[in-house]
Amino acid sequence: MSIEAGLPDRSRLSPSIRPDDHNHRRQRRIAASAGAGVIQRLLQVASSFILMPVLLKVLGPAQFGIWGAAASLAWMSGLADLGTGAALVTLVARSNALGDTEAARRHIAGALSCGLVFAGVMILLAAGAWGLGIPAFGSNLALIAFVSLAVNVPLSAANNIWMALQKGHIAGFWELVQTIITTGALLTAATTIAPLWVYVAIVYVGIVLSNLASLIHLFWRHPELRPRGFLAPMAATREVARQGMMYFAMGLAGGLGYLLDNVLALTMLGPEASARMVIASRICVTAVGGFVVLSQPLWPAFAEASESGDQHWIRKALLRGSTLLVGVTLAGSVILLSYGGRLLHWWLHGNLEISKGLLWAIAAWILSQALVRVPHLLLNGLSVVRFQIVVFSMTTMAAFGLKFALMHSLGEAGILWGTTVSVLLIAFPFLVFRSFRSLRHPAPHGDDLLARIASEPASGSYQ
Repeated sequence: MSIEAGLPDRSRLSPSIRPDDHNHRRQRRIAASAGAGVIQRLLQVASSFILMPVLLKVLGPAQFGIWGAAASLAWMSGLADLGTGAALVTLVARSNALGDTEAARRHIAGALSCGLVFAGVMILLAAGAWGLGIPAFGSNLALIAFVSLAVNVPLSAANNIWMALQKGHIAGFWELVQTIITTGALLTAATTIAPLWVYVAIVYVGIVLSNLASLIHLFWRHPELRPRGFLAPMAATREVARQGMMYFAMGLAGGLGYLLDNVLALTMLGPEASARMVIASRICVTAVGGFVVLSQPLWPAFAEASESGDQHWIRKALLRGSTLLVGVTLAGSVILLSYGGRLLHWWLHGNLEISKGLLWAIAAWILSQALVRVPHLLLNGLSVVRFQIVVFSMTTMAAFGLKFALMHSLGEAGILWGTTVSVLLIAFPFLVFRSFRSLRHPAPHGDDLLARIASEPASGSYQ
């Protein structure tokens, strides 16, 4: 029994289903996922448009900066599962392409088991940090953040599985629910005299509730994917964990280049600079989030197309996807540089001035991310992970050196420029080169350690 009748295995692709029909089905699913994601992001933009000036006024620049730094740790939820969620996107997509439900079930069970273990470790570490008073900006804020991230680790697998099944529109729906819950709760808190920790808790509670609902929906809609038993066998857990660690290392190597920007601004430049960085980061995240939802469905599609040997479609998707993202980014950058200053002054009611230099830094940062996005997704789908770990590690090390060198002369804009310059000089040329090399010399499962692990049979069946 296949995971989904719409995605046949190789034996059914030929001759019963023509390649053009299969490509059309793949394109339709990409469009559905991207369309739902765009709607969710538009609502998220509207949410930020309403929330930021309200919270800035209620909290004041100093507390607003601290709230932004604490809430920004939510961006690390994609790293807290140590890569098992990212591994699921490729592994379940490949199992889907082959119609191997048992393999998909084994991967999912292993990921959930890993998530429960990671969550327990994180809660113990958070409790220890609380007892020792280690957190730097209010132990209650850090405790809320880390405990919530821990609870979210096993729950966050759901949206990755929806994406692997090429049903990203359902994952987008639950992210839409999260945005609505969080926005409503923050606006309600702003009408009361709520302490700062309440505003931080609202951000994380919204994430946990929406991911829990998404996981319940997944297993209701696809009972064939439900794990058998509370924990997966050790072999299945090890299989996902060792592959996930490769994705985690890659995500950590790339994410540290910008995930800590708010905290860096708060520590090195002060609360008001951190408040400006919160706004800058919100613009960056919103813009990148827009082209992420446009491009993310390409990841499982690349994995499935690679499993089906459809190199021609992969090449077209790589070029078209990159052209679309860069074109949209350039258009948005022109608008940001032409009208961004006046719009932000009006939006924030003059409580926080964003300089022209910071707007240029934001535009350049977004463009650099657009340039590497689709090649990165292609290499993920091809399981070329070890190469990306090396590239992103070099990029991040260079970025941190540039941040410290530039922030004292350019302020918070220097923090963004540090990432941008390193991405353009290191990550972009290397990822593009490796992408086209993979297309010229295709391999069934890439050419790195993850690929070799993925091609090995599991030691023991999942019962």
